[in-house]
Amino acid sequence: MAQRDMYMDNAEAEAELSTTELQFTGEAQDRRLAWWREARFGMFIHWGLYSLLGGVWKGKEVPGTYGEHIMLRGQIPAKEYETIAEEFNPVNYNADEWVKSAKDAGMKYLVITAKHHDGFAMYDSPVSDFNIVKRTPYGRDPMKDLAEACHKHGVKLCFYYSHSMDWHHPDSQGNTHDYPGNIGAWDDLESWIHDEDKRTRYERYLNEKAFPQLKELLTQYGDVAVIWFDCGHKVTDEQGQRFVDYVRSLQPNCLINRRVRRDGFGDYGNSGDNQLHIRINRRDWESIHTMNNSWGYKKTDHNWKSVKGILHNMIDVFSLNGNYLLNVGPTPEGEFDEKSKEILAGVGRWMNTNGESVYGTTGSPIGKPQWGRCTAKGSKLYLHVFDWPASGKLIVPGLRSRIAKAYLLADPAQAELEHHRLSGEDAVISVPALPLDPDATVVVVEIEGSVDANPVKRLHKQDHLNVFGAFDGDIQGEKLRYDTGKAGRDVVTNWADANDSISWTYRAAEAGDYEVKIVYGAEEGAAGGSFTVETAGQKLAGQVAPKGDGYEFREETLGVIRIEQPGEYKLTVSANELTGSVLMNLKEVQLAPVQA
Repeated sequence: MAQRDMYMDNAEAEAELSTTELQFTGEAQDRRLAWWREARFGMFIHWGLYSLLGGVWKGKEVPGTYGEHIMLRGQIPAKEYETIAEEFNPVNYNADEWVKSAKDAGMKYLVITAKHHDGFAMYDSPVSDFNIVKRTPYGRDPMKDLAEACHKHGVKLCFYYSHSMDWHHPDSQGNTHDYPGNIGAWDDLESWIHDEDKRTRYERYLNEKAFPQLKELLTQYGDVAVIWFDCGHKVTDEQGQRFVDYVRSLQPNCLINRRVRRDGFGDYGNSGDNQLHIRINRRDWESIHTMNNSWGYKKTDHNWKSVKGILHNMIDVFSLNGNYLLNVGPTPEGEFDEKSKEILAGVGRWMNTNGESVYGTTGSPIGKPQWGRCTAKGSKLYLHVFDWPASGKLIVPGLRSRIAKAYLLADPAQAELEHHRLSGEDAVISVPALPLDPDATVVVVEIEGSVDANPVKRLHKQDHLNVFGAFDGDIQGEKLRYDTGKAGRDVVTNWADANDSISWTYRAAEAGDYEVKIVYGAEEGAAGGSFTVETAGQKLAGQVAPKGDGYEFREETLGVIRIEQPGEYKLTVSANELTGSVLMNLKEVQLAPVQA
C-alpha cells in the first residue's frame, strides 16, 4: 500500500519535476492571473462526509494518511457510505467566521471542496441527489452561505472539484470494490484507454455528472475565481481540454489549475501535496500544504506543524514566485478545531506586520541566501531573515545595485540601518543584535533604479553554514533523479549509474578554508559504493555506509578544501564505484567555514 499511497498522493508532482521551463503567454491569461499574482496566499478547505468519520470506520482507524480517502482505503461499500449522510449535521457551521478567519490570517482567496473523490456534493446539486441538501438533516447549501461571506469580506471564492474520480458513480474511476469493471484508483491511462467498455462508461460519467456539476458550480454562485481540479493524470489530453474549454465558456475569467490534466494545461502550475522542495518550470505556480498530515479532518492526526515551520515554508514558496495554499480540515460540526485556529492566528500576526513583503511580490533576484529568503517588488527587496547573523552584519549576496535605504519592516519609524558595499557583487547591512521576530524578521532594502543582481550562491565565511541541497543541484546522467521533495524526501535518488553526478555553481568572495560534509541515506542490502566530492581543483573521497531504509540520514565529514582566490566554482558529487544496485540518496553537501 505504501507505493500506491505515493502514486495517489504524488502523481500530480511528477511532471513538475521536469527541469524544462514551460512558456505560457497571452494577454487574456495575464488578465486572469493579475489578482492571483497579487494575492499570493490562500486557504484550502477539505470538508465532506469523510469529516464525520475522521479516519475511523467501525471503531478502527483506517490505514492511509489522508482522512478524505477513507471510502477507498477502508473499502467502504457505496451503499454503506451513503448512510453516513444521515448523521452529517454541521449545525455549528458559520461561513462568515470561516471567511473572516481566512482574511485575518492574511489570505486573499479560499478554495473549498465542492465535491471530492467520494462523489458527495457539498452543495445543492440538481444533477445528483447525493448531496448535502438532499441527503443530510442539515438540509442547507453551505456553498451559498460561503459565496455570500466571501463577497462580503472581499475574499475570492474558488471551488475544488474532483473531475477525474468519483467513487460513488458506477462508471467513474477508483471504486472497484463496488464496481469491479471500473478503472482502478491506481490504473494509469495506458491500462484502460483502449478498453472500449471502460472508456465508454467513463465518458458516460463525465457527461452525466462531471460536466453538469461543473456547470452548476459556475452558474449558481456568482463569480468563481478558480476551479481547482485534481488528479488530472487520470484523464486524457482531449478530456482535459474539454474541461478547460467548458470552464472558459461559462466564466472566461475563472482560473484553472494544471491538475485539470498536466503541464501545458490550465493557467498555473501546482506542486505535489505537501511538497517542500520543487524544481520550478513555470512562472505561475502554487504550493499546497496541510497544518498536520491529513487534508480532511482526522481524529488521530496530531502531528501539527509549528507556526515557524509553516512561515518558513510559505516564504520559501513566495521567494520562488509561487502562491501558497494552507489547508484547514473542519470538524463534522462545521468548525475549525482549536489547533488550526491557533496556527492561523500565529500566521495572521506575522502577515499583519509583514504582508507588504508578500502581496504583489515576485521571486528572489538574489537566489536563496543562506540566512533566509528574499522577495521583490519594484525597487524594493524584502530580506526574510531566518538565521539572524551573530556578527550583526547581514550580507546581501549578489546585489549589484546601489542601496538607497535599508530598514526593518516591523519598525514603524523605518529607522535607517547602516549599510555599505563589500564589493561590486555584495552589500552588507548592520542589523540589531537580536531579530524583531524570531520566526522571520524582514529587512527592507530600497534600491536606486532597477534591481541588478547575481543569483549564484555566495559562500559565507562566518555566521552561516553553506548548504547545497539536492533540489538546488543540477543532475547529469540518465538514471539519477529528484525524489518527491516531501518531508525527508528532499534527495536525489535512483543513483544506479556510476556515470551520473550532481553539481552546483557557487561564488567565493574571498579565499578561505571549508570543512566538507555530506548528508545521505543508503538502504541496507541495496545501496553501496564510493564517491568523490570535487571543487576548486580538489577532490575528497567518501565511502557509502548503508543503514536503514535509505531515508535514515547520516552526516559524514570528508575533509577540508581551500578556496585560494575569489571566483565562481563548481561543486560536484560523482560516483566512483557502485557495490549495490544504487549508490545512495544524497540530501545535501555542506561547506562549513574553518576559522583561522
